[in-house]
Amino acid sequence: MVAIKSFGEAVSFLTSNPRVILVPLIFLLILAPINTYVQKDNVLKSLENLEKGSIILEEHGANEELTSEQLRALLIVALLYMLFLSAAQYSVAIYTHRRRLGEDLGIGDALISGLENVIPAFIVTLISVIILGLIAVIIAVPFSIIIGIGVIGGSEGMITVGMLALLAVEFFAITFFGGAASVIFPAYVVNNSIRRGIEEFLLPLRKPKSTLGFGLLLMLTVFTLYIVASIFVFLPLIFSRSLAGLLLGALLQAPVMALLHAFTSVASLSFYENLREELLNQAQSIMTDVRTY
Repeated sequence: MVAIKSFGEAVSFLTSNPRVILVPLIFLLILAPINTYVQKDNVLKSLENLEKGSIILEEHGANEELTSEQLRALLIVALLYMLFLSAAQYSVAIYTHRRRLGEDLGIGDALISGLENVIPAFIVTLISVIILGLIAVIIAVPFSIIIGIGVIGGSEGMITVGMLALLAVEFFAITFFGGAASVIFPAYVVNNSIRRGIEEFLLPLRKPKSTLGFGLLLMLTVFTLYIVASIFVFLPLIFSRSLAGLLLGALLQAPVMALLHAFTSVASLSFYENLREELLNQAQSIMTDVRTY
């Protein structure tokens, strides 16, 4: 199966080329103190409220709303993350692709290449997010109508059924189309064309079982490593609920997140290349069969 083969190749490549993890790690270590400083007040206040439990909720309600300045700062940090990690993904993908072709490309050269192509890489990342977002919204429409009818009619059963159906279908859709959208970025890198990258989104749709399987493996990997990263974030906070504790947690989290970004980048590239190879072999096989008649 293409999905399992791609994940196996990603594990093999990272095992033999562990230096590739340094690329996203460098960017994450740069971003860690910036993100920590921007979110320090909200995070520390949330921890303090959690400690006080129900008393704080009774006196002041839920968490306070973000101010416009805080929201603006968070949006800037989110933009920086997308820019830096798009550059990192490009660096990892181009390094992996060139190494598999037998070319001698160094990590430093790959890092520079990622920075040089950060804007188109960011655009491709943004397009992938928009595609998935639109799919999620479109799929949610009919179930939202069912939930809305249940709310108007006061039917708790209809609301429950609508919400459960929405969650189930959204999970399936995001898993499947997430697997499909994962080829957009590597297709852009391999073909050096944003247009070609978007067009290749249709490629995984011709192999639905493999695409769903890859999406499931991708989600499982992301979920698992995010849990591990979260543990590293909160460990220092057990001893020191301060800015220093938050920063230390962010720095400890960075290697795990770097592994996640490197692995998913290599796996997505492998999935794209394996899909293309399999479909090409099938096309050649059909042409051979036709010629025999």
